Amino acid sequence: MVLNFQRGVGKLKTLKRSILTPTLLLVVIVPLVTLLLFNVAVRFYVQRSARAELQTTTQAVEKSAGVGAFSGTVENEGARLRAAIRSTKILTDMKVLIYNSGGDLVFPRGGSEYTVSTGLARRVELLLARGTPDTVRGVTYLRERYLVSTFPVTGPAGNHYTAVLVAQTGAANLMMRVMNLILLIIMLAGIAVGSLVVTRLSNRISRPLFRLCRTADRIGAGNFDSMGNDIPDIEELQMISLSINRMSARLEASDKVQKAFLQNASHELRTPLMSIQGYAEGIARGIVPDVGEAAGIIENESRRLNTLVEELLTLSRIESRASDRSAGALNLCDVITEYAQRLGGVAVKMDRHLRLSLPESPVWVLADNTLLSQAVTNIVSNCLRYAGTAVTVALLREGAFAVINVSDDGEGIPPQDIPHLFERFYKGKGGNFGLGLAIAKSAVEAMGGSVTARNGAAGAVFEIKLPEIAPADGTEIN
Repeated sequence: MVLNFQRGVGKLKTLKRSILTPTLLLVVIVPLVTLLLFNVAVRFYVQRSARAELQTTTQAVEKSAGVGAFSGTVENEGARLRAAIRSTKILTDMKVLIYNSGGDLVFPRGGSEYTVSTGLARRVELLLARGTPDTVRGVTYLRERYLVSTFPVTGPAGNHYTAVLVAQTGAANLMMRVMNLILLIIMLAGIAVGSLVVTRLSNRISRPLFRLCRTADRIGAGNFDSMGNDIPDIEELQMISLSINRMSARLEASDKVQKAFLQNASHELRTPLMSIQGYAEGIARGIVPDVGEAAGIIENESRRLNTLVEELLTLSRIESRASDRSAGALNLCDVITEYAQRLGGVAVKMDRHLRLSLPESPVWVLADNTLLSQAVTNIVSNCLRYAGTAVTVALLREGAFAVINVSDDGEGIPPQDIPHLFERFYKGKGGNFGLGLAIAKSAVEAMGGSVTARNGAAGAVFEIKLPEIAPADGTEIN
């Protein structure tokens, strides 16, 4: 599994690449699309406006120049038409061409100060050869777009000519070139700035993540040092860092508890084992004067050892969630009465009174009967051990919780013992193994409840709180 994961890691992209690649693509694509749409829109607008301007200019030239028939030579009339062209907003470099009925260019001619490209004139001739256009047409020459407008005129001898206005959208083309250059500069600047910003942003994110990974590796190796003050200023990463710090603290505490548990368990197991071993060796070697007494001690230590092992196994099953639980709705009035009956013999043996105080209406909780029995029995047994004359088990309601209150009339709990009372192997005065209350706490918490201890007016008071539920038969809880 590790090998497959490591192979997969080699195919993954780094965080910097994952952020940088789409960002740069966005920085490049958006200006390119903008440039394309701008060119399409501007060209459409320019062509449409230029055609309208050329049409208007053609009508104005005809009207202002009084064109209908030539009154002079072709050269003079062409110069007069050229002078009649007014300046326009979009169209620039407007030229006048005059063709005879045979399609030959008669104005301007070679040697004239007003000339036109032979290639452009040839393109216009080809256009006229397909018929005189009655609308503005376009021709392309040397990758430049020209607009052509025509109108007929008659010469002095009755000869028919075609006057052609040829215009180029120079101003608009220049504007588009400038805008294209500006957009190109913006795109390149955007790529540069985007690369810089994304690189710094990705580094700002990836570096704390690498530190978090190293911290997690250290924690996995058993080094529970937190990140200290080296916490990133990004909220999400800060939350992860704080979570890792809290996890490290909990793992460190759990590790210490586990080590202390093993040490204490070893110590508790060693004492009876050494006693059993010593008496067994004495019997085997014949150096024990009273074999019957030695056998009795071995039997008692064996029972004590068995009890300790059972409690350790019980605690382990509860905390590892390996115990077979069958949580269901329990009527605490019934189960507490049952628990009290079981402990009645213990109370009589210890010369104590066990009292019950139960409400008239049932109190229902969702719990595991085995775990609840272990918790209540351990706590009541502990109170019987330290009570003066009696232990009282009362069932109460406190808000949405059912409370099992166990109190005795003994001397109470020493204040220094209260914070450690539920710790494993913590033994107060006269305690056995120090596991009974730890088992009770683990059992109650496994069922979603809580257990606390304090001193009351006349002795120790233990409270088990469990969430109350609706009764199993659907009746209302009073």
